[in-house]
Formats: sequence, structure tokens, C-alpha cells
Amino acid sequence: MECRWKKPWVTLMGATVLMMIQIFGSSSGCFPEEKRSLLEFKASYSDDSLLPSWVDEPNSNCCEWERVTCDPSSNHVTDLSLHGLYKDGSMPNHYGVFDCYGSPSLNSSLFLPFKELRTLNLSFNCFGDFIWNPDNRSTSTLETLETFDLSHNNLNEGVLEFLFGLTSLKNLIFAANNFVGLFPSKGICRLKQLEVLDLGGNDFEGTLDICLSNMSSLRTLDFSDNSLSGKISTTLIASLVSLEHLSLYGNKFEGVFSLNILANLTKLKVLQLGDMDSRTFQVQTEHPAWNASFQLEQLNLFSCKINSPTYRTPSFLSSQNRLKFLDLSKNNLVGEFPNWMLVNYTKLKALYLNGNFFTGNIKLPCGPILHGMDQLHVLDISSNHIQGKLPNNIGFFFPNLEYLDVSSNMFDGHIPASIGEMSNLTVLNLGNNSISGSMPENIVIGCTSLLHLFIEENQLNGTLLSCIAKPGLYTLSASRNNFEGSIVTQEKCQHDFIFLDLSQNNFSGALPSCLNMSSAKIIHLFGNRLTGAIPEGLLNSRRLLAIDLSDNNFMGTIPESIYDSESLTLLLLGKNQLQGNLSSQICELRNLQVLDLSENSLTGSIPSCLENLRFAGRMQFLNFPNIDFISLIPLNSEYDMFGFAMYAGYTYVQVTFKGRPLLFHGNIVELISLLDLSSNRLTGEIPHQLGDLSGLIALNLSHNRLSGLIPESFHKMQSMESLDLSNNHLSGQIPIQLSELTSLSHFNVSYNNLSGRVPNENQFETFDNSSYQGNPYLYWDNDNKHIPITPIDDGKKDATAASYVTVILVFMAIRWINPLQE
Repeated sequence: MECRWKKPWVTLMGATVLMMIQIFGSSSGCFPEEKRSLLEFKASYSDDSLLPSWVDEPNSNCCEWERVTCDPSSNHVTDLSLHGLYKDGSMPNHYGVFDCYGSPSLNSSLFLPFKELRTLNLSFNCFGDFIWNPDNRSTSTLETLETFDLSHNNLNEGVLEFLFGLTSLKNLIFAANNFVGLFPSKGICRLKQLEVLDLGGNDFEGTLDICLSNMSSLRTLDFSDNSLSGKISTTLIASLVSLEHLSLYGNKFEGVFSLNILANLTKLKVLQLGDMDSRTFQVQTEHPAWNASFQLEQLNLFSCKINSPTYRTPSFLSSQNRLKFLDLSKNNLVGEFPNWMLVNYTKLKALYLNGNFFTGNIKLPCGPILHGMDQLHVLDISSNHIQGKLPNNIGFFFPNLEYLDVSSNMFDGHIPASIGEMSNLTVLNLGNNSISGSMPENIVIGCTSLLHLFIEENQLNGTLLSCIAKPGLYTLSASRNNFEGSIVTQEKCQHDFIFLDLSQNNFSGALPSCLNMSSAKIIHLFGNRLTGAIPEGLLNSRRLLAIDLSDNNFMGTIPESIYDSESLTLLLLGKNQLQGNLSSQICELRNLQVLDLSENSLTGSIPSCLENLRFAGRMQFLNFPNIDFISLIPLNSEYDMFGFAMYAGYTYVQVTFKGRPLLFHGNIVELISLLDLSSNRLTGEIPHQLGDLSGLIALNLSHNRLSGLIPESFHKMQSMESLDLSNNHLSGQIPIQLSELTSLSHFNVSYNNLSGRVPNENQFETFDNSSYQGNPYLYWDNDNKHIPITPIDDGKKDATAASYVTVILVFMAIRWINPLQE
């Protein structure tokens, strides 16, 4: 009898289960419409390797898929972490923005079935187009969405109307996209529940609207790296009493921003106001008087004209004892160097005080150190007026430094051996001081993590062999010192250098034939006493951008390995003893901007294929190991807001321009396009194809044995500013078409066999007799008077060359100081 009444009960339970399965979406665990939307999202990438657990199978539970979180009670999807799925090899630039090619579209309708979705992260996906039908008003189905992260994509303002309909949002992050136009104040102000608002790294314009003050729950406000302008509303900022993070740096705000308006923001931890693209923006910290009720962890006031015109160090900083990141760089702050910061800020991880006018000495506590600054990873005090010696105990006081820059000060004395205790040090920059002595062996041995070393422009001496041989050293900038001896030895032939600058020292001897620098991008060895043949392995890097071996005593021929360096921009081999024909293989270097082979003994004719070279007028050239081709230094985001440190060494490039030495020095230099083959033994005619080098700014073929006519095609070189064909065997007339070179300011055809009338139109009106001497059959036609060009005896030509250059330089100097009256 018992079994008879149980059977219908079991039947009823089974029916109920079937009904529940139908209602809640089958045994797969998640709802069919949500599963279907996820599969459609995956299909939009057309990459089967993405999200391998997402499969279209009946028993596949989407709540168990990677990057998906469901509510355990309702089985609805609540969290989608779909960031970083785009895999085309693109890397973000300095601001985290991708160069996206063939990027997928973002279809908003795919997310509408998720009725309980609370978090949606679509960052770092390179989304381009945004697909949404505003007539559907379909955002109402996302009533539970609280966090939406669309940062680091390539979306434009078309997505904004969709976003502003998500009124339940608490965290909205769409930094580093492609938004332009007016700042969308009205739309943002509809999101009254926002706690985090981040639209940094876009290009919004306009001003901040006071309606933002109604967001009483706002904890993070980040409008950094846009084009916002006007004055920062003090009423707006003061009303955001819950604010913990305020980031407005990298905009175009104007006027004085006084920090006293922050006095009542008791929760404020991060304040970033630096790097404004504005002449009038400045930060005032002293007037009116105020007391800070907050304890900052990060403060960025980079280039804010702090407390102009007194440029006093902010006094409120003395009460800030929780700082982890502090940037007061490039503010022209004056007074004694604030040594108290190096002692009081025990939690500090990054300190930037570079680009000010601090004086005095660096003073660290002596004797037993209880704590030191063992959390400090970045210290930059470069470009100040700090004097004296670096403290002997600097390595013990800052044991965990990764980045130390004391360059461009007035330090003297020796390099402290305790720096060798910094085993984590990645970048060491001591350049442009008056430091003397030799390079301590402790640094070479103890700094096991060292990748980039800058010691240029000091008074260091001795050898540098052990430093050059240090494994893993990518950057060595040691120019303008007194180092001597050999650069490398036979025992250490393979080097990892990406950037090597040993120019203007006293290095001597031959480079071993086994030398190999296959990773190098920039090599500067000019101005030493190096001899022997140039090793093939020195120039065999296919990534070479610049090579300068000029002003040495290298012999032999130009190594053929250089012709494989397709990216080469600068090739300077002048002032050596190189021989052999000028090979047509040099025309393979199509990206050359500067080619200087002057003052050698090269023979043969000028290759006509030089027309294939780039010579693109004026261009910006990165003259230091920049993030474009040096691996980034990974830093903790707590103390570096960009996630990496930038560093730069100073190097020199010297060429002859308009008859005078020209020295490029610095980080980013504007290079002129220059071709200098002067002072060799080149013969034959000047190829008329050179006239197709329309971007060439300076051409020097002087002091060779060239014959024939001056090509009429030269009139096409409209960028030309300096043309020197002197001291050859050229004949015929000066082409009248050259008067079309309206940028020409230096012209010299002296000591040839030219004849006929000298052009006197346009720029040629400014050239005097010195440009034409030694051509007895040339004449000027001036007011119907024939003025013969004074000849100089050919036998005296070479003997007077040096004196002639001196006279020209003096004459040009006189004209510069006191211009002659025509």
C-alpha cells in the first residue's frame, strides 16, 4: 500500500523538474540566451584559439567558462572579464593607446540579454566601431550594471549616448580611446551614482561643468591627458567631499590653482595636476594660508610653476608622512636641497625633484641606519645646481633603488663605491657633472641588474674594459671623459649593447676582428685614436639607426656588412684613412638622412644610384635609448603613474654644415639631411641624378677630382641650403637655373675651371667674390660692368686652402656682427 501513493508523487516531482529545466534553461546551468550571446561575442573575433572553454555543446555550462561569473542562486551571468583579447601583436604607446589594425566591432546588443550583469570589462580589445540602435532604448535591460570598463580601445564618441543611459553605473572607465570634441558634461551628469569616473587619455575639449558637483559619491575623478581648458572650478572641486583620487594633469587648464580649496577633502590620497599645456597655469600652495586635512600617497605637480614668483618648496609637504610617489620636477624651485625628504618620507617609492634650482649638498645620516630609505625605487634629482660629493653611504641608505639619476649637477669627487651595493639598480645616470677618478670595480660586480649606465661629460679616467665587458649592459654612454686604452679585448667579442657612446675620449688601438654587436642601434666612437680596420661585426646589426666612427685613424675599406642595415639613418665615417672605391651598395641604405664620408682617401666615381636614398629634409631623430627601442623598466604603479620610467643619455653628432662644424647634442635633435663626400679622391662627372634628392639640405663634394659640368638638375633640390663644389676640375657655366634655389644660403664653386656669367638673381645676389675665386673665366654682370673673378695660381691652391677657410669664417663672422651695406 505504501508504494501505491509514492508513485504519483515521484511523477509530480519529475514534472516539476522538467518544468524548472524549461524555465531556467536546461542542464547546462546558464540561460540559453546568455550562452548564445557569449558565443556570438567569441565569433566576432574569428579566432578559435580565444576562449577555448567557450564551446557550443549542449552540456557546456557557460557559468563554468573562463572569464565568466554567475550568481550561484539564479545562474544569471553577473561578471564578464573580457579584457585583453585582441592579439594582433600591437603594443600600446606611451599613453596606453593601441594602434589597431583590423580591429573588431563592438555590438552592444550582445550584452542586452544579461539581466543581472553587474561588471563588464572590455578593456584592451582595440574595439573600433560601436554598433547600437538608439531607437530600441535597450539599455534599460542593463539595470544592474555597476562597473563598465571600456578603456584602451579605439572607440569614438558614438558610444557615449549608450553609456549615459546606464544610470545604475558606479564605476565608468573609458580612458585611452579615440574620443574627441566637447567634454560631454550633460551626459555624464546623468550618472548620479558614479563613484569612479575615468576618461583620461582622450582628446576632449571644453571646460568642466559645475553639474559634476552633484556627484556626491565620487571617489575617483580622472580627466588626465585631454585638451580641457579654462580655469579649474574651485566650487566644483571643493564640493566633491568624498574624493580620494583627483587627476587633471596633461590638459590645457589656465590660471592659478590654489591648493587651499582642497583643505576639507579629508579622504584625498592622490593628486595629479602636472604637465599642463598652458603658459598661465600655476599652482599656489602658500597663499592663502591653510592646513591640509588629508594625507596624500601620490602627488604629481610636474611643471606647475609652483609658488611663482618665489618658487618656494610647498610647506604643507612637511606634514605628509604617507607619500609613496612625489613629483615636483621642472618647477624652478629654489633654495637648499630638501634633504629632509630623504629622511622623513620612509614610505616613499619614487621621488622626482629634477629640473629645479636646488643648491647645497646631499646630506644623508651617518652612523648606524635603522631603516634608511629601503622602499625607495626611483630617485631623480638631475638638472639642479647641487654641489659637493655624492655621499659615501648612498648605496647603503638606498639599498633597493632601481633608478638613480643625479646628472646635470655640479657634483665632484669620486664615484662612491657603495653604489655597488644596489643590486637592483637598473639605470644609473651620473652624466654631466665634474666627477673624477676611475670607474669603481664594485659597481661592475655589485650592480648585477644594471642595464643602462650614463657617465658622459665628467672628468673620469682610466680604462673602461671591465665595464664594457659587463654582461647584460644594454646602454653605455661615456663620451667626453678622459678614458684611455683599448675598448674591447679578444677575450670578450660578443656584446649586448643597444646604445654605445664612447666618443671624445682617448681610446686607442685596433678593434678585434671578432667584435660582434648584433643588437646595436646606436654606436658613437668618434673623436678617439682608434686604428686598424673597421670590424665587420661592429656594423652587422640589422637594427642599426646611427653609426659615428669619424675622427679616428681607421684604415682599409668600408665594411660590406654596413650595407645590410636597412634602418640606418646616420652614417658618419669622416676624418679617417679609409680607401677603396665608393661602392654602389651604399644605395641600399635607403633611409639615410646623414651620410658623411669626408676626409678619407676614397676613389672612383660617385654612384648615380644615390638618388634612391631618403634625405628627407629636416626630421626629428631620437638621439638616446628611448622607449622605442630599449626595453621598458617595469615599475610598480603605486609609485609611477605611467607604469614605467623614461630615461635619456646625452650624446653628440658632429657634421659640417655651411662650411662650419655643427654639433648636435641632446635627446631629440632635428637633423638636417646631409651628403658630404668632400676631401677624397673621387673622379668622373657629378651624376645628374643627384638633382632628384629634393629633400637634401646640404651637399658637399669639394676637394675631389671631379670634372665635367655642374648638373642643371640641381635646380630641383628646393630644400638645399648649402652647396659646396669647390676645389675640383669642373668646367662650363654655372647653370642659371640654380637661381631657383631660394633656400640657398651657402654656395661655393671656387677653384674650378668655370666660365661665363655668374647668376645674380634671388639668393645669388647675396654671394660675394669668395664663392667664385680661382675661376679666371667667370664674370659678374652688375650694372652692365664686367667684374672678373680674381684668379689664384693653381700651384698655390692646396697650400692656401686652410687659410682660405679661416678667412671665410672670419668674413662670415664680421657679416653676422655688422652686415655690409649693399
